[in-house]
Amino acid sequence: MSTFKHLSMFFFFFLLFNSFSIFRSNAKLIPQDEVKLLQTISDKLDNLNWKVTQSSCNEDNGFGNRNISKDIFSSVTCVCTFNSSTVCHVTNIWLKGQNISGVIPSEFGNLTQLKLLDLSRNNLNGSIPKSLGLLSLVTLAILGNQLSGPIPSEIGNIATLQKLTLEDNQLEGPLPPSLGNLKHLEDLKLSANNFTGTIPESYGNLKNLTDFRIDGSSLSGKIPSFIGNWTKLERLDLQGTAMEGPIPPAISLLKSLKELRISDLKGNTTMTFPDLKDLKRMMRLELRNCLITGPILASIGEMQSLKTLDLSSNRLTGPIPDSFENLESINFMFLTNNSLSGTTPGWILTSKQNLSAYFLDFFTPSCLRFTH
Repeated sequence: MSTFKHLSMFFFFFLLFNSFSIFRSNAKLIPQDEVKLLQTISDKLDNLNWKVTQSSCNEDNGFGNRNISKDIFSSVTCVCTFNSSTVCHVTNIWLKGQNISGVIPSEFGNLTQLKLLDLSRNNLNGSIPKSLGLLSLVTLAILGNQLSGPIPSEIGNIATLQKLTLEDNQLEGPLPPSLGNLKHLEDLKLSANNFTGTIPESYGNLKNLTDFRIDGSSLSGKIPSFIGNWTKLERLDLQGTAMEGPIPPAISLLKSLKELRISDLKGNTTMTFPDLKDLKRMMRLELRNCLITGPILASIGEMQSLKTLDLSSNRLTGPIPDSFENLESINFMFLTNNSLSGTTPGWILTSKQNLSAYFLDFFTPSCLRFTH
């Protein structure tokens, strides 16, 4: 009887041990060194307050979730399929509009599986860490902070990068030529900074670009002809820089463009209206103060999706083309400070389009200099 009791106890503890082992083998844990990295990042940034453990990814494959709006959003997500689904690594970090402050910790560069880092609209200062160039990021967004200094050339080492958003900071210096190595890059948004110099020639290699924004900076030199390589481009913003005219003929190659915004070109070189006849997907066309002379391009009237047209402060002459009557989607049209002539087109006064509510608000006969 005693032997049977001992055997029963043995099997009980054997099963208990195996059950515990199975439970342990099914656990999905963040490596301890990664936990330390994440906690260090939290400790270095004011108002972050992460409490990270090895099991932080067990629930919902992430932690730190706070979703108020698209601009106030916090989440850390993990992938837990490593080592036969026993190991988790952090892959995405969103800290948008979280009122965090301080210098971006270099430890982010040691999160080896990180694919997305979004620190937008916080109070971060200092420089962009060079260590981010060690990662295989797909998205890097740090817009709306107080970052200063140049863009590290090491960012050009992130061969996987598709979206780089650094708008609305205090970044300065020349644009690094190394960004021209990012052949998968689709979005390059650098507006509202203090960059100087010219757009590097190497950027002509960025043939997958769909969105390029550099407005509101001190960039100089001519608009480069290599923009004709960006045949997938849907938006181009070059407003309010120190760049010179004329707009290169290569603009005619960008047949995917939906938004073209160029303004305040410097220099004394005037130009006739650029050839845009094949840019039929255009929704917003702004060529304000671009030293353009002569008549307005009649083929603009074939841009059936055009909603906003701003050709103000040029040296345009002649009448508004009759083809503009076909712009059924137009909402806003700005043609002030030119030398347009002729009579006010009848369709403006009789149109049932939205333009009729705005065009006459913004343009009186005296500022159009029409004759009746």
